[in-house]
Amino acid sequence: MPRTFRLPAGLVALALAGWIGTALLMQGMAFMDGPGSIGSFLWLWIAMTAAMMLPSVAPAASLATSVGRSGTVFVGAYLALWLVTGVLAFEAARGLMGAGRWIAAGAILAAAAYQFSPLKDACLRRCRSPLGLLLRHGAFAAGLGHGVVCLGCCWALMLALLALGVGSMFWMGAVAAAIFVEKVTGVGARAPAPVALALLGAAVWVAL
Repeated sequence: MPRTFRLPAGLVALALAGWIGTALLMQGMAFMDGPGSIGSFLWLWIAMTAAMMLPSVAPAASLATSVGRSGTVFVGAYLALWLVTGVLAFEAARGLMGAGRWIAAGAILAAAAYQFSPLKDACLRRCRSPLGLLLRHGAFAAGLGHGVVCLGCCWALMLALLALGVGSMFWMGAVAAAIFVEKVTGVGARAPAPVALALLGAAVWVAL
């Protein structure tokens, strides 16, 4: 099998391990009272990031290897950036879990509004077309850069997930599917609007 296809296959396997790890970690955490300690939350965040993000970064990793960059370094830098954001996610989760349903609904509405923003559009376009980034930079810098535009594309969806319940495999799967459709599929450029409508419905559900 050509080397270009090995790495994405490995990423799919790691993503599957991330889903299994997330399910196991969730069993040991009490989400009704808060996200737990920052240490336990960061372990969960690592597993969630692997589960949700690796399938959508697989094409970029494959492209990295095809232009002579290390796919492993590229993905490692990408994941390192997302790990750092786990500290912010922990604080957001703590705030949302104690803020009541109206604040949670407001956060989801904000995520829906962001879907129509110029920044979202710019980040999504760059996330879907990483070739220029890979040609200009080495694997580590390109991985970080791709992580930045991915964060710009997906942070609001992750905020919505925190508001809906970080301990819910259902919502995690729904957000992961939205991220994959937006970043990878042929209809991804048109997906933000339907995703925003789904977020609007989720906000109403949370508020009621």
